Amino acid sequence: MKNSRWLYQVFLTEMRKIVAYRFDFWIQFLVSIFAHITAAYFLWKAVFEYNNTDIMKGYTFRGLMFYYLLVPLIEKIINGSSMGLVSREIYDGSLTRYLIYPVSFFRYKYVQHLAGTVIFFIQLGLTVSVFLMLFGKPVDVTISIKNVSMGITAVMCSGIMTFFINTSIEMIAFWADNVWTLLVMVRFSVALLGGAMIPLAFFPGDFQQLLSYLPFSYMASFPIRSFLGKVTVWQWISGIAVTCLWAAFFILVMFFIWNRGKYKYTGVGI
Repeated sequence: MKNSRWLYQVFLTEMRKIVAYRFDFWIQFLVSIFAHITAAYFLWKAVFEYNNTDIMKGYTFRGLMFYYLLVPLIEKIINGSSMGLVSREIYDGSLTRYLIYPVSFFRYKYVQHLAGTVIFFIQLGLTVSVFLMLFGKPVDVTISIKNVSMGITAVMCSGIMTFFINTSIEMIAFWADNVWTLLVMVRFSVALLGGAMIPLAFFPGDFQQLLSYLPFSYMASFPIRSFLGKVTVWQWISGIAVTCLWAAFFILVMFFIWNRGKYKYTGVGI
């Protein structure tokens, strides 16, 4: 019970930190959304006009715009706000303080991650509501309680898996001087192979099948398509199962690295 109260305070403190500078917080959010949707708008408008069609691979132009609106929002939720903190704390020696806290280091870090997730879920709800009020629902998008529930569950599972992946990579800082490049490589892989740059429906069928076994599509495309109603219940169950299997694999990797890396830690900053 005492640990639960402690973690609750960590959660509240982290939320306050995220929104401490409210003007900057919302300006950065709006600018990133505007830049992303503007680039997608001109690119796909040219593609649709060149092909002289109203629908491509099951997407209308407005449906694609809605997809690209969700991409940065879902990405923020899944990655949270704690990316890069673990490696930084290993480098500057501040990891030491967590070793004397009355809670698990990983529970503490996940609560920090979860605080960002909640804030970004609020942004998602507000942005989607404004989009639907201004432009209406695209005809190829199905919004229902079932799809929203499936989407939220997919995002939460993906967030857990992503937390384990990023934390595993960041703890390589016990041995390496710079792990930021590895984190950037993962994000680029998600963008290219996970459907953030181009929806996976536009990829060749055999390649889509291959990507369905890798974790990247479950960090972008799968949660978005769940929200849009573009997956069947069976496809959704299969996707959640694959996400959980990858999460289980990376939690083992994370503890493996931690149990060896902590003996390399000296508590002295660089």
